[in-house]
Amino acid sequence: MSFNALPRTTATTVLQGDGWYPDIPVAEFVDSYRLPAEFGEPLLSDHLSLAVLWTRRQLLAWRAERETEGVAKLADISLSGVADGAALLYKRAVFCHAKALLLGQFATVDRREAARNEAKEGADTAATFYAWAQNAITDLLGQGRTDVALI
Repeated sequence: MSFNALPRTTATTVLQGDGWYPDIPVAEFVDSYRLPAEFGEPLLSDHLSLAVLWTRRQLLAWRAERETEGVAKLADISLSGVADGAALLYKRAVFCHAKALLLGQFATVDRREAARNEAKEGADTAATFYAWAQNAITDLLGQGRTDVALI
């Protein structure tokens, strides 16, 4: 539910997969990641497209290995006994990366100081979503997670 004057409409855009990667429905992203109603569908589609590009680039070699093994599409890969597990992680990587990109846009929607919300536009929140996207990639690749921080 939104408490602004903007009606919540259902997004209809679907970013087409390539047959190996699944389609990415903008509506699924909006519903799952609680995006502000002020974000228009073109903005969401654009940032999702950028996130798809980033995610696929991270998985280039991994995908080639799977195709060499005879895997026809990502949805055929189950992880830890979860059917469609690889597709779930792929979407998580895309959605988290897109949300991190979009957090920087929030300040351009409403510039009044009273509307400022660090949880919606802060660098820490964006960094968390970027980290979650990277975690989904490492989980998909079957790699361990290692975090390094400056002291």
